[in-house]
Amino acid sequence: MKLLNMTISKRSRGFSIMEVLVASSLSLVVTACMMGLMINSLSSTARLVKMTHLTDDLRTAMQMMSRDVRRSNYSANAVHCFANPDCIADGSLSSPGDVQISDTNDCFVFMMDRDHDGDATENAAGGFRRATVEGTGVIQMWVGTAEPDCDSDDANWAAVTDPSDIEITSFSVDDLLSYTEVVYDDGQGQQLFQNVRKVRMSIEGRLHVDNTIQRSIEDVIKLRNNLYL
Repeated sequence: MKLLNMTISKRSRGFSIMEVLVASSLSLVVTACMMGLMINSLSSTARLVKMTHLTDDLRTAMQMMSRDVRRSNYSANAVHCFANPDCIADGSLSSPGDVQISDTNDCFVFMMDRDHDGDATENAAGGFRRATVEGTGVIQMWVGTAEPDCDSDDANWAAVTDPSDIEITSFSVDDLLSYTEVVYDDGQGQQLFQNVRKVRMSIEGRLHVDNTIQRSIEDVIKLRNNLYL
């Protein structure tokens, strides 16, 4: 009977202080690991949301520019430039379809035959550029009716990107990928050529709230009936 009482007493005495401390320590370690994983997951999600936000803003600006560049190569007289490598503009915005790129490669201007009468000089001009507003780089769009000036402070240059939200760190446009192709060959030495202009644009930007969030996008537009500069 005495032996039985001793056995019951040992079983019911509970955990020792050391056992409690070890168990508590393990619980704290497991809890800390779980909190770390949760914080890391939330941080990654927040960063992904910020990157998506920046990418969407840059893509919106790029889509606006790409759309207008594609439209600028059309005019009622554009067909006259097909298979005509000598269809060259005179360096001014006087011909429908002109797309001019600035020497600094951060601005381009153009005209479109918006009313399809073969004369683009009577239509509102267009343009895009990177400019600095209060120390922040932005993409601006020309909304005036006169010929745009890439270097002017004209109020008709309207911001496309929000300078309080993102900073455009770089914008470049060029047509270095342009080439001339044969569009007709009669097999007896008679060939017709076509200038194919490829306009390449790239944008780089970052968020103000977290300048480690940076993105860049690029687009290349092929213009077959553009008045080649």
